[in-house]
Amino acid sequence: MNNHIRRELEKIEIPDELHSRARLGVEIAKAEFNERSQTTVKKNKRSPGRSQNPKKHLYKRLSIIAAALLLIASTLTFTPVIAAIQEVYDKIFSSKHIDDSGVRNAVISGDGQMLDQTYTDEKHDITVHFERVLTDDKETKLLLTYQSEKTDLKDYYIDLFEGVSSINLIVGSEKRKLKNVGWGSRYYDSKENKVVSALSFESIKDYKGKNIRLEIDQLTIYKDSGRDSVETTWPLEFTIKPVAVSERKTIELNKTFTYKRETYTVIRVEFSKLETRVVVTGSDTGILTDDNGTEYEVMSKLERQFLNARKTSKEYGYGVNEKKSGVFIKSEGKKVEPIFSKGEVEGENDEYIMTFAPVKKQKDCILEVGDAVDIPLNKSGKVIQKKVEDEKSEMEVLLAENGYTLVPLSEEEEEEMNQYLETFPKELSIDRKAIGKLKEHESSKIIDVSISERSGVISHAEASTAEEAKKIREENGLSFIPIYLNQY
Repeated sequence: MNNHIRRELEKIEIPDELHSRARLGVEIAKAEFNERSQTTVKKNKRSPGRSQNPKKHLYKRLSIIAAALLLIASTLTFTPVIAAIQEVYDKIFSSKHIDDSGVRNAVISGDGQMLDQTYTDEKHDITVHFERVLTDDKETKLLLTYQSEKTDLKDYYIDLFEGVSSINLIVGSEKRKLKNVGWGSRYYDSKENKVVSALSFESIKDYKGKNIRLEIDQLTIYKDSGRDSVETTWPLEFTIKPVAVSERKTIELNKTFTYKRETYTVIRVEFSKLETRVVVTGSDTGILTDDNGTEYEVMSKLERQFLNARKTSKEYGYGVNEKKSGVFIKSEGKKVEPIFSKGEVEGENDEYIMTFAPVKKQKDCILEVGDAVDIPLNKSGKVIQKKVEDEKSEMEVLLAENGYTLVPLSEEEEEEMNQYLETFPKELSIDRKAIGKLKEHESSKIIDVSISERSGVISHAEASTAEEAKKIREENGLSFIPIYLNQY
């Protein structure tokens, strides 16, 4: 289709109701066609004297309705017709190759505004196809693909999070850089030399009904030699139609629970077509300040539990390791998977945000934190505290996960440790205490093991050889490998 004609046709507004009815017509006709195909064999087995299956008449009637709706839509613009068909057969964005379940669900449901615009980056021989856009109060998803016959796109990224890439919004004389929301989702098809990308950035909902221009500036290249960039600008102009905008339902909760001796409060839960967002504050979710006034963040125990079930695949990005415990939402008796590609979405002050796939039935949702606690994500349900861990058992579990066994110190060893700790603070200003010794590592290169009380992170110090490690311990008056609990 001529680009000029396409632009003119795209200016014609299509009522949301008509767009939805057209899509519904396609889906119903498709379903009825499948049913008709299944019943055709049965009908052929009948005797000539029997009447026709009444479902055949129903199929014809629904097909006419669907065809009529599509005909009406096509008299206004060709784009929605192409889009409606594409929604049904789009296998890329609805596949597991896209590690954002919110995007997959939206594509399968036919949500959002179809764009169907192509831009050719002639300098780098890249053809860009803008597929779809969805936005709500907190986020915008822009779905696009880019492909080339000459340029190898394997290492070409639109990285809005850590790369040099950016996306800018231009409305009239206003131009501003849009903030990223999480990492986005990307899949590279080596056979077609094609990249499928679902960009995630701040909401553009306030511009509904306005003609806007988005510009993707610079591509980020990641290679073994380091990071590089491609200077380019990919433009996209369109009017944000009501069908692109969805609502976000927010429920204020303020439900408190404990996990691994820390106290947390679920402040609110947000439901949208793109995600289910749980916002939490806790006794270990805030920003810390050291003696020099430097601010820093430490991963909370809840965040560690949330990420515990995350796995990574080159082909499918982030996924869920079903063998590990984590933090999940249960809805309609089924587990709702986290969207790990949004793991870096920041909240206000000391808020920690966990993001999950969108849910249909919102009233029965329960947040499950390991096997320790269940929190109903509604105002009426009560928190069920199933397990409360003490410090000792918690430390033993953490050590066991890292292949260590904690053994209590004998009276003689405690004396050795007390003598050593009298001189230790003079060397380093770390407040820590010995909680035991390491078993069956006496002949290793390990000098000591430390656990962070604040985050649960385990680290260890090593010498170049086992003999050197033993010598260092003896020089400090220790006949064993100590395990420390660091007070941070």
